Amino acid sequence: MTDKVCRVLLAGIGRGPFEALAPVLDRQKLDVERVATPEAAIEFASLQPVDLVVFDAEPNEMRLDEIVAVLRAESSASAKSSLLVMAERGADADARALIGHGVNRVMLLDDPQELIEAQVVDLLDIAPRAAIRFTIRLYTSLDDGTEEVFGQTENVSLSGMLVQTPTIIAPGQQVAYELLYGEGEEAVRGDAEIVRHAVRDCGGVEGVGIRFLAFKNSGRELLDAVLADAFGELLEQ
Repeated sequence: MTDKVCRVLLAGIGRGPFEALAPVLDRQKLDVERVATPEAAIEFASLQPVDLVVFDAEPNEMRLDEIVAVLRAESSASAKSSLLVMAERGADADARALIGHGVNRVMLLDDPQELIEAQVVDLLDIAPRAAIRFTIRLYTSLDDGTEEVFGQTENVSLSGMLVQTPTIIAPGQQVAYELLYGEGEEAVRGDAEIVRHAVRDCGGVEGVGIRFLAFKNSGRELLDAVLADAFGELLEQ
């Protein structure tokens, strides 16, 4: 456990999205800085390290990919920070194209507050994760139908999971999932988004990082119970 206070930079975020972010920023006692535009974030974050940059998908002067490239440059003090882009519904294509190419997550301005909060918590590594392994089925949409992909969870949190699978699924693609657990293979079902590839390197796993978008039926309650059991076992060890 560390006492380090995470530093968050909000760039060009309007009142509505900021109100959605405010609860988690306040609860976690984060150090929050604000600048007027995504362009202004470059000067700030390039000189001072921050843990998370949240910025508007529509810069005033530069292209989005140019801003991301400067923030990710080796000379940037925040080259390793997490980048979360907030976009208008229907105007998020350019931002989603950068997922896995500098951008970590893309959220819509009208996404539910709890969903936005969950992603901020996850990117700052605030959400507790349990190293628990369950079989999972992912269903991806193809032009000629649906492909079923099998995998195994490496770790799971309330906001997402790391899944070990040799199948490559592009970041930004949405999938349906079935997380199977218990002797009777009960399942947590819902919709999710692929946010990154995981590479087998230095003891890591080969697979995909997934964030939950929605739970079906009582899926959220079932997952809460599964994680509560897992965290309880970890604390007893």
